[in-house]
Amino acid sequence: MENLSTHLAGPVEKDSRVLQAELALRRNLRSGSWKEYVPGIRTLATSFGVSPATMVKAVERVRNDGWISNKGERRRFLIHRDVILKSKGKEAALRTLLLLAPKTGHNEPARGTSQLLLHLWELLSPLGWSIRFHLDDYASGKRRQKQWDALVELEKPQAVVAILGTPAMAAWARDAKIPIFFSGGTIGDYSVPMVGVSSNLMLEEAMDKLIGLGHRDITLPLSGRATSFAAALKTTISKKLVNAGFDFISEFNCPTSEAGGVEAYHKCLDRAFAIKTPTAIICLDWREYVTSLCYVQRKGLRIPQDISLICQSHDHSADWFIPKPTHFMHPLNKIASTLCEWLEDMTTYNNFSLLATVRGVLAEGESVASPPKK
Repeated sequence: MENLSTHLAGPVEKDSRVLQAELALRRNLRSGSWKEYVPGIRTLATSFGVSPATMVKAVERVRNDGWISNKGERRRFLIHRDVILKSKGKEAALRTLLLLAPKTGHNEPARGTSQLLLHLWELLSPLGWSIRFHLDDYASGKRRQKQWDALVELEKPQAVVAILGTPAMAAWARDAKIPIFFSGGTIGDYSVPMVGVSSNLMLEEAMDKLIGLGHRDITLPLSGRATSFAAALKTTISKKLVNAGFDFISEFNCPTSEAGGVEAYHKCLDRAFAIKTPTAIICLDWREYVTSLCYVQRKGLRIPQDISLICQSHDHSADWFIPKPTHFMHPLNKIASTLCEWLEDMTTYNNFSLLATVRGVLAEGESVASPPKK
């Protein structure tokens, strides 16, 4: 397991430390740790375990509320006890939130995950949450109780948010009696509050677009996906094809592999192409889109003249590709705000009917066109 803060944009960890230093300073001021003046910046920084630069920012926040003041840059900060006594308890203890994101072969989160975590930080940090980020190899669905127990013992969180959670993680949280919330993923037979973008709704829209353009030979490779999740997508693509008057061939339209990774995904494509060359490929995430793009180009096929590609997720590097990918944008701000509301009202946690689905927005690109004429 690894702390995510080293892989995310700098302001996340830095500002979280500023908040912690600010709250520690407020607690000391209210408790009367110092009589008339606040110790120097370097002394405070050493006491609170932060850098002098971080401490300067924390002191400035407290000064802006009138708790302390100084005349001139190098003057000592005078404590205004009358203001402190009248103020509300901003120095309340920090609540700790543990954010878990799946590791996928590299020690860094996917770009979309990073953006979601940043949205959560922006919303929760001002509300007094100390946010800890960790990567873990739980995408396989296996239960990793020792590792998760160790994390909880280390961070002592009031709640856990799992990006793309798994039934194994839901089972662990139930046994550990710790509130857990999923941002996407699969809950299996467990009751877990979850918010996410519906892959089925995006698949339906992608299928409608492709079929409307005349496509019938459409493939959706499914590698390393939970059984229930893959089954639901198979049902969706099957219904769409049959309702349009086309046949559904599982090995062609939805080649599946329990294993994940690039090799397993390549094998799924190989199996589909062994039956016939598809006119369209639907990819669930950005890595699969890039892999499909490379696969098709090695076969000497053009996009979109020979094969259309459509992706159900987004990456900021998409704008650099030619042709520009047709893909779905995920409203990460809505997902983050929903999680924030749930976390702020923890009394709702036992309301296991909490399930929020937000719709992805199709961004028209240049990777989709009518199928080639035969």
